[in-house]
Amino acid sequence: MSRKAGFTLLELVVVLFILTLVTALIAPAFSRSFGQAQLKAATRDLAALCRFARTQAITSQDVLEVVLDRQTNSYWMRGSDWIAGRLSGTNQVLPAQDPAQPIQNPQVRVRFLPAGVSLKSVVIDTGPLREDERGAIVFFPQGSSTGGSINLSDEKGRGYRIVVDPSVGLVRVSTAENA
Repeated sequence: MSRKAGFTLLELVVVLFILTLVTALIAPAFSRSFGQAQLKAATRDLAALCRFARTQAITSQDVLEVVLDRQTNSYWMRGSDWIAGRLSGTNQVLPAQDPAQPIQNPQVRVRFLPAGVSLKSVVIDTGPLREDERGAIVFFPQGSSTGGSINLSDEKGRGYRIVVDPSVGLVRVSTAENA
């Protein structure tokens, strides 16, 4: 009796079942690490923008601010020509712009947080920002800032905290507890 080489239908079904089971067990691990990577990248980008604003304020001997908009989960850097009328004194900033107002300058690069990542809380020198408010951390030519604390988190409660020191303007990033 001669038998032809090949696979039976039952063997193929078993192999496909095993592949499906392995995929179902491994896929959540990839999505979990992808979400964590998005949160970490967003945190690094916002912290880098704060550091850049501080460096540019010192270099150009100008006042720069990093604007944080909790309503749209966005942030951007703004130069002194936009905030000149808003500063009164050396380290005092008037209340933030109305969130309903559009961004006036087309040269501003607005950065949006990825889906699932949000500005959970923002505390600036004027106090905590509500969910529908916009505020700013201002960087001065001598290297100081108005200071602030920014908590970013994702849907799963993971989070990072960015703290800007008001006296020297240094930016620190740490893992936020109970995000």
